Amino acid sequence: MNPDELPIELLQLDPVRQRALLALSAAVTTGYRIVRGDRVRFGRHVIANHRLSIRGPGRVIVGDGANLYAFAGRTYLTTRTPGAEIRIGANTRVNETHIQADLCVDIGPDCILGRAHVLDTDMHSLALDRRSNPHAPVRRAPVIIERNVWVARGAAILPGVRIGAGSVIGYGAVVTGDIPPGVLAAGNPARLVRSLD
Repeated sequence: MNPDELPIELLQLDPVRQRALLALSAAVTTGYRIVRGDRVRFGRHVIANHRLSIRGPGRVIVGDGANLYAFAGRTYLTTRTPGAEIRIGANTRVNETHIQADLCVDIGPDCILGRAHVLDTDMHSLALDRRSNPHAPVRRAPVIIERNVWVARGAAILPGVRIGAGSVIGYGAVVTGDIPPGVLAAGNPARLVRSLD
C-alpha cells in the first residue's frame, strides 16, 4: 500500500491502527456493496464504521480516501427516490452529517462536513392545502458543494444551493441561497461575513 494514497487521518495513526481501521472500513463498505449492489460505489481507502447509515432506493458514490467515520452519532446518507444520487468527493470528511436527496447532492473533494443537514428537497409543500392535497407541489433542486468547503456543526444547506470552492459555512447557519467561493457565511439566513482571501 502506497502511503501517498492514504487519507490524512490514516497517516496520523501507527501502522497497527492503520491496518485495524482499514479492516473495519473494508467490512462496512463490503457489507453495503453486498446489500445495495450497484446502488453504492466506494473508492479506494474509504474510512467508515458501523455508524454509517445508507438508505433509500437511489445511488451513493463515495470518492477515494473519503472519511465517513462517525464518533458519537451517525452519518446518514438517504436517497428518497430511485433517481436520486449522493456524491461525496475524494478526501472529503463527513462526520455525523444527515444528507437527504430527492434529486442530487454533490459534495466536492477535500470538504469537511460536521453534524449538519444537507437537503435537496423541502419534503413538504408550502401550499396552504398541504395537509389535504397529496399533489401539493414540493420544492426540489440539486445541492452542489464545491471543493474544499467546510460546513460547521448545526448548519443546514437547503434545496438549490451552490457553495463556492474554499468557503466556510459557520456554526448553525441556514443556507438558503448560493454562496460565492472563498468566503465565510454565517447566520439565519446565512449572510456573507467576510472574504477568506
